[in-house]
Amino acid sequence: MSPTVGDRPSANLKTVTDRANSSLNPPPGAGADSSRSTVALPAEQSEQIRRLVAIGRAASVSDYVIEAVAERLERDRSLSELQDLFERKGHAPSAEHLAWAREVLGVNDEPGEAAR
Repeated sequence: MSPTVGDRPSANLKTVTDRANSSLNPPPGAGADSSRSTVALPAEQSEQIRRLVAIGRAASVSDYVIEAVAERLERDRSLSELQDLFERKGHAPSAEHLAWAREVLGVNDEPGEAAR
């Protein structure tokens, strides 16, 4: 089965399987609380991650993805906490404050997208 984006096939995606850290050979410290998932990444991203693993910047593709997901989950948790704070205070930051924050953080208006 070829990788898809939403409901449509995409030739630009590559399914990444990290056999060195498969469920048959879990990474050290991985226990019953680990689960196995398969994700489809754009081929360019997959190759970049594999190159980083090859030069020692990550122990494995799985470790790289685990770290990236953990960082995103922490960011989403922090944003939810911030949103809850604004709701309790009864107001949201002004458009000017949001523009300043986006500039300082280097992000654009799309959630999760870094400014280019």
